Amino acid sequence: MRPGLPLPALPRPEPTAAMRPAVPVFLFALAFLAPARGAEMPVVTIGGADYVSIDDGAGRLGLRVVRLAPQPAAILKDGAKPVARVADHSREIDVMGLRVFLGEPVIARGGTLYISRIDFESHLLPRLRPDLCGPPPRPPQVIAIDPGHGGTDPGASNKASGTMEKTYTLDVSLRLKRLLEAAGYLVVLTRDSDIDLPKPIRAETANRAKADLFVSVHFNSLNPNTKTTGVEVQYFPPRLQRSADSWSPGHADNAETKEAPVNAFDPWNTILAAELHRRILDTLRDGDRGEKQEHLGVLRDLKCAGVLVEPAFISSDAEAAKLAKPDFRETIAVAVFEGIQDYAGVIRALHPAPAAAAGAGAAAHAQPTRPLGP
Repeated sequence: MRPGLPLPALPRPEPTAAMRPAVPVFLFALAFLAPARGAEMPVVTIGGADYVSIDDGAGRLGLRVVRLAPQPAAILKDGAKPVARVADHSREIDVMGLRVFLGEPVIARGGTLYISRIDFESHLLPRLRPDLCGPPPRPPQVIAIDPGHGGTDPGASNKASGTMEKTYTLDVSLRLKRLLEAAGYLVVLTRDSDIDLPKPIRAETANRAKADLFVSVHFNSLNPNTKTTGVEVQYFPPRLQRSADSWSPGHADNAETKEAPVNAFDPWNTILAAELHRRILDTLRDGDRGEKQEHLGVLRDLKCAGVLVEPAFISSDAEAAKLAKPDFRETIAVAVFEGIQDYAGVIRALHPAPAAAAGAGAAAHAQPTRPLGP
């Protein structure tokens, strides 16, 4: 965002047990307002990328646009409820109270704000209208958990406490495995001990198990900075989009022209990232470092939805002290577990309900609290 044009974050709803069921209701109520999937929106080319207007995008989503003055910015609203906030020359947007980084900046032209077509289809549409994202994957049954680093690769560390990232990623992953198995999922760990494990093998492990989703657990670092804290979630960029870090000064455009296997799941990667982001942020009540896209080797070859989560900064002395406590690591595991459950709920809601002729007994099982067996 340009200096002097900060936008306050949209309010995030207080987390409650009933919060998640309300989301599909909001989404599918919009189905009667927005154009059907496949409706073409006018496209303009800006800086070599295809863009669509915020007005056309809002119409597709069944929302209205409220422009902000004096800066070129706008809020998308569902009635009186703010849903998203965008600003000229910024890649950072707010969607339902979450900080999200786009692949291209929003651009103002002739009094109209434009968002790149890829960003609209890969980032806004999945969050607000997943029913327009094409056939959904099957409801999650097999889940792959990847404890980051291991063996001779310790990951980041905290000098004050003498702790290593690889130790905490494995501990949190083992706790998460226990929670998921208790809920009826089949869980595969890419590693269950302190061993070296190349990144391609991690994705291969998930693919061999026919995993329905993949979560790589990490902890962030900005050494020698010992103060920064917060929650960050990363996923693989869509084809033709850059990694977030490539926008830093001196970095080259690293957009890829060839699709990676994981790109087949772009909208579902976004939804998984959003559900995990919200749960971890609401649980830990820490700073929001946002959702960012990076060309991560651990995600590239996946044949399922996959994201990388960084719930805390091990380089922060304050958060490293928290990570040393088993209760805090359990809290992280529970938050990730609940985010996975939220994602599973979205996917289940996208699958057709059993035919009425199947009888009341079948209807009673249309929304199982546990996944079906493999």
